[in-house]
Amino acid sequence: MERSAYNVYRIPKRRGGWREIAEPNPALKEKQRAILRWLMARRIAPSPYAHAFVLRRSIVSNARPHVGKQVVVRIDLEDFFPSVEEGHVRQALVNEGIAGAIAREIAGLCTMEGHLPQGAPTSPFLSNLVFKPLDYRLAGLARKWDDEFKMISYTRYSDDLIFSGNYPRLNLIIHPVREILTEAGFTINRKKTRVLRSSNRQAVTGVVVNAIPNVGRDLRHRLRGMLHRFKVMLIERKPVECDLAHVQGMIAHIGSINSAAARPLRAELQTVEMLLNVASR
Repeated sequence: MERSAYNVYRIPKRRGGWREIAEPNPALKEKQRAILRWLMARRIAPSPYAHAFVLRRSIVSNARPHVGKQVVVRIDLEDFFPSVEEGHVRQALVNEGIAGAIAREIAGLCTMEGHLPQGAPTSPFLSNLVFKPLDYRLAGLARKWDDEFKMISYTRYSDDLIFSGNYPRLNLIIHPVREILTEAGFTINRKKTRVLRSSNRQAVTGVVVNAIPNVGRDLRHRLRGMLHRFKVMLIERKPVECDLAHVQGMIAHIGSINSAAARPLRAELQTVEMLLNVASR
């Protein structure tokens, strides 16, 4: 589709630079949603190694295979969605048994100027589908490096590729991974690629995996401090503005990763809620 079919704008990235968002116009968005429903009804699914944009998978399921490993290698892809071309989408659909003419029509309707737009409802699903053969190749590469003791694992969360194992020189896997990705038209973001060893904090998509799945102490401390401030201000009858829904969501997120870590935060939240009820009488 032409660029004019999208509302294109930029948002700042967390670590500098800009990300282009292309939101389809209402008519095109409805067509794309219908295409997504049609594809999902055919039980077309991503690889078992993909954990983003997949029902019943999450950052926790993505992190779980990497818990307790000596080395974690995080490889970030540069410009993931724009790197997926219309031809890639068409071929991925054909690989799933979609007739060529229908695959061509879908690929045309779900791309912008020949690439997947970040902002279309179909882009996450189609990106997983395009990457499906690569997921199997990269998992095969991990198996080649594996033996009884190395325990090499591979998962992917959107543009984050994770390898882990008990092989001290697992960082050497980056070179063959780069070759596979380059051949397929993807580029590694070297600035965001990390080799994390068990002697330091190992985090995978925000989940700490050194011993058990957990969240970083900084987030828990920040939430605990926020709840404490709310309590003090309510006890002192000072005006307080707190977005309880946001706090509840953050605690639920922590609980989905480590229920024990969320327990004291839930107790603090209950106290705040009680004080808010008293203050509102």
